[in-house]
Amino acid sequence: MEKELSVYNPANGDLVGILPMLDEKEFQTVIQRALDARKAWSQTSIYDRSRMMELFMELVEQHVEEIGQILTKEMGKPIVQARAELMAAIDITRSFVQRANHLYGEVLNADNQPGYERDLIFTRREPLGMIACIIPFNYPVKLMIHKVVPALLMGNVVLAKVPSDNPLAVSKVGELFRQAGFPEGVIQCFGCSRELSNQYLIENPDIQAVSLTGSTRVGIQMSKAGADTLKHMFMELGGNDGTIIRQDADLDFAVEEIAQGRMVNAGQTCCACKRILVHRSLKDAFVRKLKKRFESLKVGNPMDESVDVGTVISEKAAMEVERQIQLTISQGAVCVTGGVRRGAFVEPTILDQVTREMDIAKDMEVFGPVVPVIAFDTDEEALAIINQSSFGLSSGIITKDLQKAMEMGAHIEAGAVVLNGQGNYRHTEQGFGGVKMTGHSREGVSATLEEFSRVKHYIVRKAF
Repeated sequence: MEKELSVYNPANGDLVGILPMLDEKEFQTVIQRALDARKAWSQTSIYDRSRMMELFMELVEQHVEEIGQILTKEMGKPIVQARAELMAAIDITRSFVQRANHLYGEVLNADNQPGYERDLIFTRREPLGMIACIIPFNYPVKLMIHKVVPALLMGNVVLAKVPSDNPLAVSKVGELFRQAGFPEGVIQCFGCSRELSNQYLIENPDIQAVSLTGSTRVGIQMSKAGADTLKHMFMELGGNDGTIIRQDADLDFAVEEIAQGRMVNAGQTCCACKRILVHRSLKDAFVRKLKKRFESLKVGNPMDESVDVGTVISEKAAMEVERQIQLTISQGAVCVTGGVRRGAFVEPTILDQVTREMDIAKDMEVFGPVVPVIAFDTDEEALAIINQSSFGLSSGIITKDLQKAMEMGAHIEAGAVVLNGQGNYRHTEQGFGGVKMTGHSREGVSATLEEFSRVKHYIVRKAF
């Protein structure tokens, strides 16, 4: 079993850094530290937890450039987008702290049942215990914060498994938690093999919950492995989101929405608009304008401030995107622009004449800068196409008719519908998550504190 993980820059192949990997004995030590810290941390006041989190935010702000450069070098995310991810992490943390300090219990009405008129019933929230957070590669710092911060604020201890492709920025953030004063064992970040992760996180009865952002295949495997210990499983999984562009849409607005929503992070965004449904009367003009917009994008060195699109996470991932492009072409699609891979770089790609029968129009999620364009004739047809996927994370409807958008949105099977916009949208407060094979939980300031805690009812008999 490897003791170290070498991390290489996907843009140029340079060695970025080395991450120690836990062996079985070290993993047991990590678990024991968390068990030793759990009781004291659960009894720490929300005031003290919040103060540590405020110090943590200050440290992240001081290290934005350092961590941003690490993130860019290890995953190919353009440096401007890497800095933005760090700043978003600070805002997310601040929002969770504010809500945690104003998360109230309830007093229940007991005198509506004979014999209980003098009782007092109220609720408090308690931690789940120990939570394993599986951090994804695409927005590693931002999604680490979405998991780890609310878990800690609610009094849980946290084990955070860093992504294998790009673990270094997340590991640096983990160090800042310790510098902010979080006690030993309360938050631990580490790398390990999948086998050890399954054994010591997913199957371990000492772990009360697992929070995963990843593929549906992995989510199903983890859910099965955690079933024997009845773990809380928080799953945000695969997606093949669709955006509908109706015949009354502002075409220039639609082109810009799709260009931004699909090309950010080289298309590696869970809720990105991966299927573009365009009314047939607009389709050809839309493709021409989008082609011109894509060809204006700068693809290249992610450390260049002017670059719009960097690499995908690895050359292996780029080869898979290339395979998916070629498969779609073999099924009858036409590549209008792009379709070229250079190492881990994939040119922004438009696939025209995609039909609803093709894999890419249903359940083949392309995690890269690729836009398949599907023509439709009626709103009913567009809804049928958008709902034929087994996934349902986000969606969008671009139209000037808000009432029609509301009517259509009510029929879309997804966790969110963006009206007059593309579906790549995630507000800090939003309870983010999907339906069907995308998952069954919600993550965000309005949801995660409750997800990562349990309600206890306190009953005082004859209180009055």
